Amino acid sequence: MRASRFKRVTLPEELAIPEERPCFLPAAGKAAGFQCQVVDRARVLTCGIATTCPLARSLFFFGFTEEQALVAQVKNKGLVVFTGCGRPSIELITEMAGRLSKEPIYVIGGGLYFPITGGRDNRAGIQFQTILGTGKPPWHRITDDGLTRTIHALDELDPRRVLPSAHDSCDHSLTRMERELKAETQVLEAGETYRF
Repeated sequence: MRASRFKRVTLPEELAIPEERPCFLPAAGKAAGFQCQVVDRARVLTCGIATTCPLARSLFFFGFTEEQALVAQVKNKGLVVFTGCGRPSIELITEMAGRLSKEPIYVIGGGLYFPITGGRDNRAGIQFQTILGTGKPPWHRITDDGLTRTIHALDELDPRRVLPSAHDSCDHSLTRMERELKAETQVLEAGETYRF
């Protein structure tokens, strides 16, 4: 959030010395020691890693927010799609991945944004995730029907694994995904290693 507000990216010195390596940003900004490049379209970034580019989703009262997904090509397997919160919809994200490569989608991991029965970011008794960030007016909520459509869409893509994040999806949605998706489905856990 701070990097976005001040349009400046910084890394602790212990992590790495940039040495003029590329830093891919969704808008003009600065990153000391990096060669900054604005990503405004779906494109390959480097060595089999690509981005969908920033995809917008309405936060209704607050205007639009943008997020992008990363796509990595795994030799002899296909594409691995890493989402953020998943607000733009996994259907749009995978459509953008398909524009980058004709390889099949092998794994999808990250947020899918399905806070149907409740959100995890509740303040003062208000479940903001169920109201905002859905791309719909607050009086039109994300429903089980929407999740059913997404499950069917994912089944048509036929990934081997789906690794949804619990961050912006309720337990009800995650349980349905684990039970109903044809793909091997496991909820992501912080600190775990996933091999594919």
